[in-house]
Amino acid sequence: MTVQQHYFDVLMHRVRNDKYPSHQLMDRIEVALATSDQVAEYVDMLIDKVDETWYPSHQMLDRIQRMLERSAAAA
Repeated sequence: MTVQQHYFDVLMHRVRNDKYPSHQLMDRIEVALATSDQVAEYVDMLIDKVDETWYPSHQMLDRIQRMLERSAAAA
């Protein structure tokens, strides 16, 4: 496992296990994304977070949209 992957995994663990994750941690994840697999894992985690509530934050929905656009542009 690379240091980058370990860093990504630690940040993802923190965000995944927090009901209201820090925007700063999510910003750090987005800067650290290095592979398409990491992008997919991150987007899946964000979608799971949105699915946990009836009233998801628009910031979280905006993050998902940005990541989907980033993935589409890279394809």
